[in-house]
Amino acid sequence: MTLEKSLARKIFRDALISLFIYALPVILLWGWFYYKGEKPWLNKVKNTTTTSASAKE
Repeated sequence: MTLEKSLARKIFRDALISLFIYALPVILLWGWFYYKGEKPWLNKVKNTTTTSASAKE
């Protein structure tokens, strides 16, 4: 069973579109950090634990 060329082309195109949509947030975030010159992964995160009001009682 062989795929028609048009069907194979559509499947390939749809796969590329899906990969682009999946990678778009990562690309945009990287671009934003590059533009701003920020490197948040180098900064230590403060330990901010919160307790609810019912846990204090």
